[in-house]
Amino acid sequence: MSVTTRFTDDLMLRYLLPENVTELLLPAGDPEHKRVRALLTSVYEPKLLDVRKVESVKVVHREFQTSVQEWTAVHASWDKSVPTTEQARATVHVPATPAYQWIDMSLETLVVAKAADTARVLASVDAGEWTAADGHGVQRERFDRAYSLNYTEPSHFDPSAPARGFPLRVSVLFFGGLDLADAMRRLSRARRAVDAASPQPEAYDGGAILASSAWLAVFPAITPDNTSTTTEHMVGDLLATQGFVAAFEAAT
Repeated sequence: MSVTTRFTDDLMLRYLLPENVTELLLPAGDPEHKRVRALLTSVYEPKLLDVRKVESVKVVHREFQTSVQEWTAVHASWDKSVPTTEQARATVHVPATPAYQWIDMSLETLVVAKAADTARVLASVDAGEWTAADGHGVQRERFDRAYSLNYTEPSHFDPSAPARGFPLRVSVLFFGGLDLADAMRRLSRARRAVDAASPQPEAYDGGAILASSAWLAVFPAITPDNTSTTTEHMVGDLLATQGFVAAFEAAT
């Protein structure tokens, strides 16, 4: 059995227990719930809403080793010029290679959080005085008028305001080693497949929906005696550049 297979098997057995899945999403060493907030903002664009406090995460559904089939569009055209002009075009979907991407653990969750409204609303339009413009010898006068647009400031965050629920799909991939190039390629391929298979809504009331799923990559914990100069923080920063979130678990 390879190291990667053993690590994947260990994690699937570990996450059979709901409390271990909760610990993965809300680790004890993350009191500000930065992991879940990063997962949220990878799907819900924080354009108008700023998530300030995560109150809870409920796992509604969980699956292991979910397959997602990749598809590619093949475009073809046919033209006929005699005796009459005819044209036909068709798009055919055929399985790509490899045909499937495997998601090690798929979670459907509901994140309950409090958010601040960062939207600015147009309050008024002020019109300035009419001013004559130089016609440069043209026998007519042109007048310009300046307008000023006034926006309201965003409302202050009210900690006592009720929280709201954010449905969030989390796709989790397990990696038995720290091959970052391979991990990012696999994450990117899987994300494309999931987005194609489950198109996301165009928008929600706080901004745009960026993806069909949030993506969490789980690596073996980097121990202090590891001679690599790579740190868990550096790996997290690298994956964050592509909208992925990293987690580290001790191998059993």
